[in-house]
Amino acid sequence: MAKRVVMAITPPMTGDLRGAARSAAAIARRSGGTARMVTVRPIPPPRVDHHDRVIADEDREMARLADAAEERMAALRWEFGEVEVQRVVRFGRPGAALAIEAAAWDADLIGLAAPTRPGLRHQIRAWYLGLTIPVPVVLLPVSRDADGRSGESVVLPAFR
Repeated sequence: MAKRVVMAITPPMTGDLRGAARSAAAIARRSGGTARMVTVRPIPPPRVDHHDRVIADEDREMARLADAAEERMAALRWEFGEVEVQRVVRFGRPGAALAIEAAAWDADLIGLAAPTRPGLRHQIRAWYLGLTIPVPVVLLPVSRDADGRSGESVVLPAFR
C-alpha cells in the first residue's frame, strides 16, 4: 500500500479540491504514511501593460503564483486531519515536474486532482502521466461505494 502519497494539483483544475484532499488523506491514513500536496504550474511569461512595458518579470510572477497556490493548499490542510502533509509549488511541465518530485520524495503513489466526475480530458492526462512517471497515477477523488467506502481496486495502478 502507498506510504507516500503525492496529491498533484495542475492549472486546469479549478473549483473545490476538498474531495481530492480527503481521498489522498484516506489513502495515506490507511497505510500509515504521509502526504504531499504539489501544485504544478507552467513557467509564466512576464506581465506587461498595454504599452508592452514589463510590469513583473518571470521571477515575480512565479512568486505571486506560488503565494496564491500556498494559500489554496493551506486552506486544504484541514481536510487531511491527523495525516502529516507537506505543501510544495513547482514550475515547469507537469510530467517532468511530477517525475522529479516523485523521485526526490520517493513517492509510492501520485493522485491527480480531478473533479468528482472526471471527464475524458482528466483520464487522458492521468494516462499520459502514468506512462511518463515510474510511479502509479490515480485520479482523486477516488470513487466511493454506496456505503461510503472507497474501492480498493481504484487505488491500484489502472494505467499500467
